[in-house]
Amino acid sequence: MQDSAVILALSAIVGALSSILGLGGGVLLVPIFTLILKLPIHQAVALSLCCVMATSVTSATKYLESGLVDLKAVLYLETTTIVGSYAAGSLAGHVSEQGLAIVFAVILVFSAVVMLFGRSDAKNAGGIKNAYPVAMGASVFAGGLVGLLGIGGGIVKVPILQIILGKPVKVAVATSTMMVGISAAVASIPYVTRGDLPVEWVPFATLGTVAGAFLGARVFHKIDSLYIKILFAAILLYTAVTMIMSAVKG
Repeated sequence: MQDSAVILALSAIVGALSSILGLGGGVLLVPIFTLILKLPIHQAVALSLCCVMATSVTSATKYLESGLVDLKAVLYLETTTIVGSYAAGSLAGHVSEQGLAIVFAVILVFSAVVMLFGRSDAKNAGGIKNAYPVAMGASVFAGGLVGLLGIGGGIVKVPILQIILGKPVKVAVATSTMMVGISAAVASIPYVTRGDLPVEWVPFATLGTVAGAFLGARVFHKIDSLYIKILFAAILLYTAVTMIMSAVKG
């Protein structure tokens, strides 16, 4: 019972952060589920995916009403992300995860620096030349990283949307929030069919993330874009350091 209350509370915190930053939340939820519930990694990932879907639906509904979601970006980027994820999942056994983790960590650090010190939303409007083809290519790569490392989602999509497509940070966050739900739904299929989902924990984890996501979406408009960038960059740097340490130990 105590674990249930802890999971409910921590899931709510993660849900709020995920909603505000456009993250799926898996990078935070999986460690929580493995350390507190002592779940095997595959069960922790399966439970996390359910929470990501719940967070996405709750937050994206609010963002769609506000007109912040770029549906064109959702359609184009999610199509290629799914392709990358599936291909990478098939090749996962033939690739060095340690080396790829270090490369990915370097990309995360670069993205964090660009988000903090790059051009402002006004100057960044329009993105780079041939933005959509480049963004779709980057999404294939992002999907590959997700399939190989079990991490990604909004932590990759927000920088793609902001840096490559030139979207304002709040549009990038809102659009990413919708996309991570689609990705999680596709990714959860093999986990559910294999019986990896710990059904007994689903109500507590999803209820917490939904409550947190609802709160996060409500306060999203009141938060200055600069603070969102700083917090997101901090998450990127934390994830990069964690991945490097894991690669070194592994």
